[in-house]
Amino acid sequence: GNKAAEKAPLEGTMEENTMKVMEIAPVEFMGGIIPVDLTDTSEDGKWALSYFTGLQSAENVTDVAVYESMMGSQAFSLVLVRTAEGADAKAVAQEMKDNIDPRKWICVGADEIMAAGYADTVMLIMVDSQLGLNAQSYVDAFAQVAGADLDFTI
Repeated sequence: GNKAAEKAPLEGTMEENTMKVMEIAPVEFMGGIIPVDLTDTSEDGKWALSYFTGLQSAENVTDVAVYESMMGSQAFSLVLVRTAEGADAKAVAQEMKDNIDPRKWICVGADEIMAAGYADTVMLIMVDSQLGLNAQSYVDAFAQVAGADLDFTI
């Protein structure tokens, strides 16, 4: 059968799980959760969804949390999304990774981008290695939060 469907989905909201990942792999700058309103289908809403997740529409996701720097330009973005029932988590992850702009901060850029999936949850991590961070440590933290091996990392 569908391997991902047999796994129990992550409990809690994407915001709660994002904070768990950040507790395991903290950053030194002031960061926080940035809300993304999936019901906002206006131009602004579509722009925000694409800017933060790389997704062109919210049809395959039901919950999104974004953790980024609240002060100044730090090229760091951790995004967790819960995929909709029937959606292909790996395809969602690939779309996010392919379409996210690692230079969206203008003056700084991320040089490491990874996406990973567990059951119905996808994580996208972008970091600037000059911050002394690496994407893999967030993938590892995500696996710790999941309490199991991830389904994929791309």
